[in-house]
Amino acid sequence: MPNPLCLKPTTMTLSRNGLAVHEAPRNTPVRAKVDVLVAGGGPAGVGAALAAAAEGADTLLVERYGMLGGLWTAGLVNPFFEAMSNGWLVTALIDRLKAAGAWRTWKFSHTFDPEVMKRELELMTQEAGVTLLYHALCVDSIVEDGCLRGVLIESKAGREALLADIIVDCTGDGDVAARAGVPFEFGRLEDGLVQPMTLMFEVEGVGEYLQTSSGDLYDRMAEVLARQGLDYELPFGRVGYTPSIILLPAPGRAAVQLTHVYRLNPLDPADLTRGTVDARRQAHEAAEILRHVPGLESLRLAQTATQIGVRETRRIVGRYQLDLDDLLEGRSFDDAVATCAFGVDIHDPAPGSGIEPRGAGVRIKPYEIPYRCLVPRDVDRLLVAGRCISGTHEAHASYRVTGTCLATGQAAGLAAAWAAARGISPANVDGAELRAGLAQRGVRFLGE
Repeated sequence: MPNPLCLKPTTMTLSRNGLAVHEAPRNTPVRAKVDVLVAGGGPAGVGAALAAAAEGADTLLVERYGMLGGLWTAGLVNPFFEAMSNGWLVTALIDRLKAAGAWRTWKFSHTFDPEVMKRELELMTQEAGVTLLYHALCVDSIVEDGCLRGVLIESKAGREALLADIIVDCTGDGDVAARAGVPFEFGRLEDGLVQPMTLMFEVEGVGEYLQTSSGDLYDRMAEVLARQGLDYELPFGRVGYTPSIILLPAPGRAAVQLTHVYRLNPLDPADLTRGTVDARRQAHEAAEILRHVPGLESLRLAQTATQIGVRETRRIVGRYQLDLDDLLEGRSFDDAVATCAFGVDIHDPAPGSGIEPRGAGVRIKPYEIPYRCLVPRDVDRLLVAGRCISGTHEAHASYRVTGTCLATGQAAGLAAAWAAARGISPANVDGAELRAGLAQRGVRFLGE
């Protein structure tokens, strides 16, 4: 009996470049048409969806995992950097975490409970009227005459289309923008390498252990390796940015930023697989080392993250490219949408290569991010937010942190809702008006 769901054959051929599969043309059903479609439910995507819905836009948020929060939740990434400077939805989320007892001060930053974060983000989106679609991956972009009309998704339901007046790419990797034909940069200029990936993990039984510095903890771990004769090797030298035991709100629990995997392409699933397996091995070995550090004898590995932490992939080319000079000068912009004061945090993409990371460790000034960094070149009806906005390798190493991603997301969502309601291109949203609108909603800018 023929399968009614397989009406057209898919054939395989051998070309000069190897094996290829020819897919027959098909009619793809449209699952939904909305005012604003947000691709990706991490910090930027949550901000974009909440802001768009708050303006009355019919908003759909598509997320590949069964949770919101992205690297906050699937990636177990703490602390919540740049938490206190951007207002509006950033402040609203923090207030909810505080009320739930899921927020604490840690050293120079703040941490949160990832499980409470999942629930609070879902409550916020439900209260705002955002429609969620979990377990769906955006696999292609629908472009007509230079305008992005929607995306194609794959899920258990098969291949479907989502159409929208305005799309906000919050995938982190700029997947929607790249598949729509937006030009992008990848890695550092010298060799195209991106920063290493890190698989975060959580431990229990650390009490109120407070490390003095990454260098001090590295030295203590190195002493353990020498003293115990453990057949392990730390995946980095003595650097200022790792390792870190990051105390969480729950008593005795901490997130650990330690594992590093190098010279891998986060856009290649084979590299992602190798990196994840290697980093998980490192996490288990690190827990064994840490148990021999004085004060951490009761430490137990509780869980490793579902998603390996990707620091850097595509950076779209927008109407403005933020660079290191903007950070060094602490520049303001008439069309600013967010501020950032986080340092240029470059984890060496290739230790021992002889290439010194440019900008790492320099003293920057608080700076603003212009709306033009969120507006891609060449493709209309599209905005981007999060770490894939328009900037150089060095600038990206500052604004990629989660609090800033949420801030650019809320700006993109507001702009998208305005563009959809007014029937205009996102490029024609007045940046000065957007800045003023954000300020009215509690976003703080330099000098204000």
